[in-house]
Amino acid sequence: MCYSSICALFLAALVVLSRRRDAWAAGDGVAEYKVGEASVWAIADSISERDMSVFSGVDPAVLSKYVPSGRTASTTMAFLVKIENEVILVDAGMGVPSGDNASRLGKGLEHIGVAPEQVTLILITHMHGDHIGGMARDGAKAFPSARVLSSKAEHDFWLGPKSPELFPNSAAGMTMARNILGLYGPASGTFEFDSTVAPGIVALDARGHTPGQTAFLLESEGEKIIFWSDILHAAELQFPRPDINAQYDMDPAESIVARVRFMEKAAEGKLLVAGSHLPFPAVGTVEKGTEGYVYRSR
Repeated sequence: MCYSSICALFLAALVVLSRRRDAWAAGDGVAEYKVGEASVWAIADSISERDMSVFSGVDPAVLSKYVPSGRTASTTMAFLVKIENEVILVDAGMGVPSGDNASRLGKGLEHIGVAPEQVTLILITHMHGDHIGGMARDGAKAFPSARVLSSKAEHDFWLGPKSPELFPNSAAGMTMARNILGLYGPASGTFEFDSTVAPGIVALDARGHTPGQTAFLLESEGEKIIFWSDILHAAELQFPRPDINAQYDMDPAESIVARVRFMEKAAEGKLLVAGSHLPFPAVGTVEKGTEGYVYRSR
């Protein structure tokens, strides 16, 4: 390869994204990126492994082909964005106070130098407990100055007055969502898909995993990153086989449609993706593969 080609590739990589610090080696579970004028931090609320039991309906031979060890990374991520005058959390982790799986979001924010009261906005991708649990601490708001936004479809499913009766299998999650969102009172609101929810951030329809799951597209100075939430749960398996769902996906058919749509969008647009359950640092790119898609960590 000629020198000019090497330079071109190098400069292109710098334009797309610059990861300036990966602090996980120091035990902090934080990686920092620049996307145009926006600063983005990937924060690991937890890092562990899971077995493949959440894919129990899949042919064991298929699981063995893609995940021969039988175990895959099981991260739970939150993302912090600083843009203009906003300090934005995309999801807030599990909020587990102690124990082996204690949430690390607070330590990650401390490492970055952001106090909880400095967070101005929380964007909720969906209302499963590992995404909203960290919004509460000791029965009070964990982020006392923050506004909270979720899609109207997601809000209406989890907090609708008739939802527990209509969807009894989700009643416990609905109680949790109602209790946590209730702490924020009038600071909690909703948006419609395709609306601008913060400077440079547009909410995209990613429903399937839950009835109103949202992906957030951040664009600054021509650079883009999609926070695509729970589009998938096992990178090794679901990038090459996006037709496979986890048991967590509430609408299996719609989940596949959303998964393929966002993988295709990321691959065609050479976009960065940030996934809630991708292996740490959970930010990377997507390419079309000989089978399905290929993920490249950044």
